Amino acid sequence: MNSNTLIKKTGALVLIGAMFFSLCGCSMFSKKDVLAAAREVAENIEDFDADRLLSLSTLSSGSDKAEDLRKGLNGDYLDENTLKFCTAVRKTISFQIKEDTFTAKGKEASVDIEFKLADYKSVLKKDYKNIDELVSAVRNSDDTVKVTYTAKFVKEDGEWLLDNLMGSSFLSIFEFMDADIGALAVDLSKAVKGSGWGDAGSDGYENAKKLSLKVEFASDITKLAGKGVKMTYSVEKDGKKVWTSDAIELGNDTSIQLDYGTEQNPGAEMKSNCLAAGKYKFTLTADNGTVMHSADVDVKVTIKETTTPSTTSKGYKFYDTNFASKVLNASWANVDQKRVSAASYGSDAAAVSFQFQVDPSVTENLQFAYFYSANVADALKINVRQDKPVISGVAKPIVNANGTFYAMGLKTKSGATMKQGLWILAIFSEDKQTLYGLADCQVLPKPASSYK
Repeated sequence: MNSNTLIKKTGALVLIGAMFFSLCGCSMFSKKDVLAAAREVAENIEDFDADRLLSLSTLSSGSDKAEDLRKGLNGDYLDENTLKFCTAVRKTISFQIKEDTFTAKGKEASVDIEFKLADYKSVLKKDYKNIDELVSAVRNSDDTVKVTYTAKFVKEDGEWLLDNLMGSSFLSIFEFMDADIGALAVDLSKAVKGSGWGDAGSDGYENAKKLSLKVEFASDITKLAGKGVKMTYSVEKDGKKVWTSDAIELGNDTSIQLDYGTEQNPGAEMKSNCLAAGKYKFTLTADNGTVMHSADVDVKVTIKETTTPSTTSKGYKFYDTNFASKVLNASWANVDQKRVSAASYGSDAAAVSFQFQVDPSVTENLQFAYFYSANVADALKINVRQDKPVISGVAKPIVNANGTFYAMGLKTKSGATMKQGLWILAIFSEDKQTLYGLADCQVLPKPASSYK
């Protein structure tokens, strides 16, 4: 082999080597740089550092997508509790650069970054009383999921820059930020903006038959619509619970009126046909036990409950205005022709009876009680709610062709006559919480015939 041939062969080898390095030198010498760039991207994804990610990418920092990235990673679109949940998930994120997936061609390269995080979907399948329980469950979760992001780079001015920031592969890392945490999305302890007592004066209620608390919710309460989240409200009187409502679903309205009164609550303590005096407290409690709100109000009773009507002509008076409006006529009945006047009987009367006609809409069974007093002075001392009656009973409505009637009678034993003096009749609602009216009649010292 002559020297010229050697030179030619050596020159050919050099040329082949130069061509090899020009074709594949990019992969050999740029892989390290691309992997370093990928690691820096992954670390800043892990840190949720939007501005640093933008500086490592081809995306303009002043673009709309850049602003979306900043707001998204900052949690600006999330409510307070969902942000707490997402922060907990974020803190479980780790990554691994999958070097065997590296590819490069010219000034373009790509590599897969595998992110591992808590399996938040499995965590959300369970029920939690509050956001703290959910956050704790995320932190302690042993189950994980993996998300692969194919990071694509381009070389510009000697730097490898991320070219698919905000692409679908990138956004898949952050799917947990769109998770629905259900009822926990609303902090129920802060769900009420305020409340006010309807029709109450500056000192509370006076002679009230109903307490009404209007509650205003924060606007995010509507996030609970259709999620089955419920609350109840309880009522306390002077520190003792007297009533609890049925469950009320949350999320359908931003305000609600809560009532407690003589008509809505048959067990309410009464005084003079009004709610009894005292301090009343309403407490709203979510079905997970969270106390959402409480408010209290004073109730005063300034009217005195009448025990005997001051009606000498008719012998009766209905005090409950609602019921009184439904009474069409009333009178003491002329039992056995022994009635002397509208409200008096002769000494030979063996029975008395008070009867009245009502509007057909009245269908309840009424409670009644008879009390006796020898004179007017003693009659005024009778308390029809506390004193023991001579007799008590239930009057059912009598319906016939002429209308709807009630009859409340008192009859002596066979052969006996009514005791001389005042007989006082108290008429109550079916639950005996409301005093509808009082009637009184007098049994005179002489037989009925003596007064004709």
